[in-house]
Amino acid sequence: MAYVSSYEVEVRSYELDVYNHVNNAVYLNWLEHGRSKLLQDKGYNYLSIMDAWGVQFMTVHTGINYHKALKLGDRAVVTTQVEKFGNTSITIAHAITLVGDTEPAATAKVVIVYTDIATGRPTPVPKEFVRLYS
Repeated sequence: MAYVSSYEVEVRSYELDVYNHVNNAVYLNWLEHGRSKLLQDKGYNYLSIMDAWGVQFMTVHTGINYHKALKLGDRAVVTTQVEKFGNTSITIAHAITLVGDTEPAATAKVVIVYTDIATGRPTPVPKEFVRLYS
């Protein structure tokens, strides 16, 4: 089973739009934090993977489905896991679920391409990354 990282967030007033629910752009920030935490859970961060594996993450696609609105004070759990390993890319699955609910308020798929830090060209997904997250 793939490794799942999670963290909890409480909706803050400045994350709301004029309709008093979380602005759609805020979800991108929560997803980014989820990907960062995925690395941190295993002792890495965006800079250390450059040193360890000579690569960097490049987001090439983000798709979000919004299922229900989150409002001020709501607490949600953001989960992140690698869903698929490609040759030079990975697909990351995210879910944002209101604490106590079983159905997510939002789901997302993010495609990341690994690029060589020296050339900027796509490079194979590091074997160590696959080992850590499969």
